[in-house]
Amino acid sequence: MKSFVRSSSFTDRHATALLLLSYGLLLLASWQRWTQPLIDHGREMNLPARLAAGEMLYRDVQFLYGPFAPYFNALLFRVFGLQLSVLHIAGACGGALILLLLYWLARRLMTGPQAFAAIALALVTCALKSTGNYVQPYAYAALYGLLFALASLAALVQFTITQRLRWMMVAGLLAGLSVIAKPELALGALVAAALLWLTTSWQTRRIEWRNGLVFALPVIAIAVVTFGVILSRVSWRVLLEDNHILFTSMPPQLVYFNRHLSGLARWPQSLWFTLSGVPMLALWCGGCLTFAALWTRERSTLRKGLLCLSASALTLFVAFKFFSVPQAVTPFASAVLLLPVLWGRLRTCPTLALYAVFAFCGILRSFLNVTATGPYTPFFLPLVIVVYLHLLFNLLPQWLNVNAEVLSHYQRIAVTLIILLAIGMGVNSIKLLHRQKNFALQTPRGRLWVEAEFGQPMAAALDYVATHTQPDDEVLCLPMATTLNFLSARRQPFFYEILHPGFLTGAQEAAAIVELERRRVPLILIANLDTSEFRDRTFGQDYQQALMRWIESRYRVAERFGEGTFFIQAYALR
Repeated sequence: MKSFVRSSSFTDRHATALLLLSYGLLLLASWQRWTQPLIDHGREMNLPARLAAGEMLYRDVQFLYGPFAPYFNALLFRVFGLQLSVLHIAGACGGALILLLLYWLARRLMTGPQAFAAIALALVTCALKSTGNYVQPYAYAALYGLLFALASLAALVQFTITQRLRWMMVAGLLAGLSVIAKPELALGALVAAALLWLTTSWQTRRIEWRNGLVFALPVIAIAVVTFGVILSRVSWRVLLEDNHILFTSMPPQLVYFNRHLSGLARWPQSLWFTLSGVPMLALWCGGCLTFAALWTRERSTLRKGLLCLSASALTLFVAFKFFSVPQAVTPFASAVLLLPVLWGRLRTCPTLALYAVFAFCGILRSFLNVTATGPYTPFFLPLVIVVYLHLLFNLLPQWLNVNAEVLSHYQRIAVTLIILLAIGMGVNSIKLLHRQKNFALQTPRGRLWVEAEFGQPMAAALDYVATHTQPDDEVLCLPMATTLNFLSARRQPFFYEILHPGFLTGAQEAAAIVELERRRVPLILIANLDTSEFRDRTFGQDYQQALMRWIESRYRVAERFGEGTFFIQAYALR
């Protein structure tokens, strides 16, 4: 098969152009409303700025993921300047590449209109949504990791089509880059490659060493060289215990957070939520089938559609009424149940099996809590959407033995409904962004629109920093407020960009206090943030009490910004 560019038909060119146009329109409609004011987004702004100033990752500043993203963004800062727009442009370009890759992958299974509908839904569910986006993600490591992993999967698919070994090498190189960006996102590409190698070896009745080594050697080389350079300057203990690389030495608060993210903390309600995704998919299918049968007046298909529709509606009613399942449940909630079913199509449709394996690895961290909202959705849901819409458009009517005439109408109706759903979701996200983020936070390093609840105290705090400190002064922002460091151009004199509950305990807390005593930081800003998702709710009360006592003994309360549930307290050195 020719490459994607050469084999693109008129329909493909128009579909990709329309997708990029839609993406551009959503960018304009959500302009500068992509950034959350605190927590993860503060780290994503300030950490590469610290690296650009000469600090070293893992040794001088903590980071939970691979080194690619912060060092790449630091390079962008060095070349283009310390501006928030630099990160936004990088994120927007990364998002565009992910959408194009998803369309290419979808076209290996679907027609052009079907693939367009699938990626249109991914656009409004993942790329740009009020609860998360690619322009300013919760972690650029996730953005770059997903981009490399999807590109690796595309190279694997191209290998299955052409049998050219160079595509296996390309897949290995891209998977290696994904490993040093965010290893958990690389898992899908690695497992898909392993599955492909095992299948090829089984079919040829011999171990395909060459294929496996051509993929594995670039992955190993990139990981060994990257972490070898890091380990020449940072010890294993610091990497594993302080930075929690490979998810080691996890504090109980982070375990608590991950249990909620996975859905295990809400068992068995999370199981009912997951099971409800199956009748929701059946509801979509039954509705489209019923409309198609009414259009063609085909009675046997009408009976199938009505039966599917009524059975799924009844099941969902019971789930909502008696099992407290949220009505916002989507078909994708059942991914952990349905994706493994598709692995069995490895011989008849290896591309679909590879997609299903990749998507399954992506949802492992939230396997009983696969939702269409939240900051993590953009990074585990895109290929799930592609697989599920292939199920809806093609496999389900095939399994229901729908005749050709009805099938044609069914597919047109399903594609139309998905596109209308995407348009509705996109409009709703833009409305939410404009209604919620209505305060312009203007700073020398960029402007962003945020909720007034956060924006007004932050604006007052930034004004205070500008008038009460010098450009070379250090300002300690706790516990997750280093957005203020970046926007005020003041250095953060602390190992932690985000001080999660449980990260600083015992001897580590005592050592941090000694270091802060030595540095004599003139100003400390503490944001009152609710961190109950990590079990411990309030800084200084539920966690880091010793650090808070030291601050109160050495500093005086100079100012308080904000009167609501969110406020920032300024502490000046006595």
